[in-house]
Amino acid sequence: MRTSLFPPAPDCPLTPDAQRSTHARTLHRACAILGGVPGLAEHLGVAQADILRWLQGNEEPPFEIFLVAVEVILLHLDAPGPAN
Repeated sequence: MRTSLFPPAPDCPLTPDAQRSTHARTLHRACAILGGVPGLAEHLGVAQADILRWLQGNEEPPFEIFLVAVEVILLHLDAPGPAN
């Protein structure tokens, strides 16, 4: 059984299994780290509607957006503290 290092934020929808991609999983983790869709949208400088489409696996985010989400996760993992 897999456990997540990142507790789910209340408004970060999980991608349906059939559409779960590396991009969607990465955005979901960044969403959880940043506290939800509004925080992720603000951090990425995009509309919340775009975030929701990407999180639900309806389309992939632009590569630059994906890289920023990866950076959010890496910085979180590098941060000192009990969450690591």
